Amino acid sequence: MIFHKPEIAICREGPLYFSNSLPARPACLPVGFNDKKNDILSLNTVFFTLFARMASFLKCPKGRTINMDKTMNTLANKALTVQEKLVELLGVKEDPSVSIIVNKETASPRNETFRIAVKNSIKEAMEKLHEGGYDKHLIARFEERLKALENTIIYENDFQSVVIYISPQREELLLLPFEVQNRVIVDDTFEIRVLLRAVNRSFQYDVIVLSKKKTALYNGYHKLLQKVEHDKLPEGVEYYLTSFINKKTDPSKAETEAMKLYVNDIDHFIRTYTDMHTPLIVMGDEKLVSYFKNKTKRPDKILAEIHGSYDRESTQVISNKINEKIEEYMKNRDQKLLERIRPDIDRLSYVSGIQEAWTVAAMKEARILLVEQGYGVGGYSVKNGLFLMLSMPDEEEYDYHADAVDDLAEMVLMQGGEVYFVTPGLLEKYNKIIETTRY
Repeated sequence: MIFHKPEIAICREGPLYFSNSLPARPACLPVGFNDKKNDILSLNTVFFTLFARMASFLKCPKGRTINMDKTMNTLANKALTVQEKLVELLGVKEDPSVSIIVNKETASPRNETFRIAVKNSIKEAMEKLHEGGYDKHLIARFEERLKALENTIIYENDFQSVVIYISPQREELLLLPFEVQNRVIVDDTFEIRVLLRAVNRSFQYDVIVLSKKKTALYNGYHKLLQKVEHDKLPEGVEYYLTSFINKKTDPSKAETEAMKLYVNDIDHFIRTYTDMHTPLIVMGDEKLVSYFKNKTKRPDKILAEIHGSYDRESTQVISNKINEKIEEYMKNRDQKLLERIRPDIDRLSYVSGIQEAWTVAAMKEARILLVEQGYGVGGYSVKNGLFLMLSMPDEEEYDYHADAVDDLAEMVLMQGGEVYFVTPGLLEKYNKIIETTRY
């Protein structure tokens, strides 16, 4: 597998969902790269074609054809990235706010075990509301709304976790293509941060399988891959060899001419029917892949190439081949993030370590925060939250933070900054955290 310019191939970091917000309203906070100044795609720019297609990916039952154009027209205004939505929900303060997270832990016929787990989690949420002494009429309304949301879940679809948020004025249902720890929480805010970490380490991509026999197209998100049927997708090389190459053509040159026609149409299809900001993995015979790379007008879209014959392989086999290299890709991404903030480091416009980063964020001067994945530490904020102590302070007034890293990340996001969780060990010289400043 060969990787190409991972700094360019980063796309929106978050799956899509259907919003059932009450009231409905858009939320596009600036939590990603600025694509006008960098090669990495801005998260606060809406690409409706990508949204609609990925919404289909999570909602369309297995075996059905995804009609991209129709989907774009009907769903574009309903889809946002999960990361954007989660940042919006961080600011929701309502009592009670119920968070239900259920992971599809084991396979079962018709996903019966998963269905039961969702029902039991809703029942547990109702019990916690009763134990909390909330009004019985409010609890009855919550139960009715939760069951209505539950009935909209298509369990046969390819997703790994169900997330339900509900409060007096809000409700959200998220179907995620990755695993999240099971939780049922009743509080005055939603349980958001555990999802932000998971979304931050995921990415979306396309896969094109070049072949002499039959071309294949896939949409992927993290380790979840689904085949897409499209009536404009070009046939294989053999179709061009029999349909467009003159029989008088020198046989030694005929296949080469067919390959050139084929990759030309493949490139046109990709530029016309896929989002140009989504990275592309190209699979197929080495010669075919080489022809495509030389022909394409957007070589910077190519994330990686995998050589071999895959036209007869199952989706699972292709997914396994791609998943082998996902961690390698993420390491390349993380290194590029560090290179991106190098000018700030050279100008000393940064702080390192949890305590200094906390103070900068509390002063609303944080711009970009990088944190090693898995790092967490408890602490005590004092002086109206301006400083963070790692041991019990002498001050009479303080707030305890079970995970100060998550609280720090929330502060940065809420003030319009960017947060990225990176490979462990990458920030060792910065005490596991580095944060650039606005001034």
